[in-house]
Amino acid sequence: MRKYAFAVAACASLLAAAYPALAAKGTGCDGFLWPLTTEIAWLQTANSEKLASGSKLPAPPADKAIEVALLPASQVKFVTQPTSTPKPEDASAFGGVVNFDNIEAGQYQVTLSVHGWIDVIQNGAALEAIGFTGSDNCDAIGKSVRFEIGSGPFSIQLNGIRKDTLKLTVRPAAD
Repeated sequence: MRKYAFAVAACASLLAAAYPALAAKGTGCDGFLWPLTTEIAWLQTANSEKLASGSKLPAPPADKAIEVALLPASQVKFVTQPTSTPKPEDASAFGGVVNFDNIEAGQYQVTLSVHGWIDVIQNGAALEAIGFTGSDNCDAIGKSVRFEIGSGPFSIQLNGIRKDTLKLTVRPAAD
């Protein structure tokens, strides 16, 4: 039995080394690739900025999450075509857009309370993610993605969401 347990552990280690995307999945709320303690606190409190899809804020809140009322994905007016690969279940999914007037240039992490697709749009184009982490076992966070965002206006597009509301945070990347 001990040999079997050792073999399973060795295989899991090899898989994590060979496939970094698998390693990006955390276990519970403490297995993320970067600190998300602040995001967990913000996502679990009732003190959120409540918005409808399509709303605009001057800048991301510096001290709380944003709660977005989503629309059926077919009704969302996305800024650009979402970059996710369409899936059959997306027909019953929700999505939304939150627009911001300004942000200082830098690396930011966008964190969602549930699983879903995140696009950050600036100057008419989707920015490439520079890192991601997530967990199937954390009740507070589904996914966190990092982007290099330039100064000025930008939008966050959400799609593939299985609920009609979610919370998100936008904060400077913290290591």
